[in-house]
Amino acid sequence: MGRRLRRFVNIAAVAVAAASLAAGCFKSVVAYTRYTMAIYNQTSETGSYSRARQIDSYAFYVDTTEWRVASYEDAVNRTITHKTTGEQRSVPDVLGAFNSSKEYSMSVVLQQERSMIVVVNPELKLYAYRSYELPENLESVATKLYMCSWRRTYASSGWVVVNQFYVEPPEENPDEGTDTGTDTDTGTGTDTDTGTGAGDVEGGGAAQMS
Repeated sequence: MGRRLRRFVNIAAVAVAAASLAAGCFKSVVAYTRYTMAIYNQTSETGSYSRARQIDSYAFYVDTTEWRVASYEDAVNRTITHKTTGEQRSVPDVLGAFNSSKEYSMSVVLQQERSMIVVVNPELKLYAYRSYELPENLESVATKLYMCSWRRTYASSGWVVVNQFYVEPPEENPDEGTDTGTDTDTGTGTDTDTGTGAGDVEGGGAAQMS
């Protein structure tokens, strides 16, 4: 009886240890991700970057292959549109937070497998969106986004930054001078030269970054 009792006690101890280990592993699993982002503004191609001071962010638990943000106005109004049916939704599943005193100033907590995250930048009148797949057991993610008002709509690190109000810069024309001079020989030993030169006209252009 003594051996059987000891064997039972050992088996019970192993079972308790396994249960404790399993419980510990269970506690370490998270079913959400806090997506944080540092957002920087740039208003000219050669200008410096500065931290964004105003950002609105939110997320819908939808797929970007089926849904889109149709305009800047819709982005401001937190409205997305179904690409096929035209259905609209204006109540996000998640609202983000913004704290301008922090470098990673924007944050949004996601709890579903797939999300459409939207960021609105009223300073530059830009908005950006991306599809995001929830990582497994990852409590937080920190990323950066550079929003450039001098660029047309572009893709950056999984984001599409939309510039609805982009204006094409004037083309660079280094030489538009004209010479309409005429030489007249009257046979009297005098040359008459009348001419006009329009000079050089130069306009700036902005090269696009890939």
